[in-house]
Amino acid sequence: MSDVLYPAGTSPDERYDRTTITLHWLIAVGVLGQWLGAHAIDWFPKGPLRVDARSIHIVIGLLLVLALSYRVFWRTINGIRFSISKPLLRDHLTSLTHLTLYVLLGAVLILGLFNAWVRGDDIFGLFHLPKYGRFTPDARHALSEQVVGLHSLAANALLILAGGHAAAGLYHLAVLRDRVFQRMLPLRK
Repeated sequence: MSDVLYPAGTSPDERYDRTTITLHWLIAVGVLGQWLGAHAIDWFPKGPLRVDARSIHIVIGLLLVLALSYRVFWRTINGIRFSISKPLLRDHLTSLTHLTLYVLLGAVLILGLFNAWVRGDDIFGLFHLPKYGRFTPDARHALSEQVVGLHSLAANALLILAGGHAAAGLYHLAVLRDRVFQRMLPLRK
């Protein structure tokens, strides 16, 4: 362990494990990339380029489902939890924020994959997903629009809450000057 350098003021017992840190940042970057990418899909003309852009969005969404599932599994089985001797209101708010982030991310991902299923999306021109249910084209389009609306609403709420989460981390770093922010920084050798 002596060959690992930790950010100033932290030690191994005050940090999350490497798996938790990696999954946190992988999911954070993935969510931001997905949100930006979703806004760029319609920039492409209808045809192969738009199919590829949507396919990338779907595949990354599926990878995020796997990453989130593994993160929840890891946190439940192996993840580090820091003990709080006398929880304050702030600690309860932090727990509620983390739970809400998990729930919103899960909702965004489920709604996105459900929409790909409703639409029967083409994946890179290689195959089509089977279409959900037996709907007329108009009814299928209406259902897809409803799911897209919920997906967008949940994604925007997730991004706002994640922004607040990031701001709270920076507040811990710059104002409180405690070690909370450093707990989630990547380990360096």
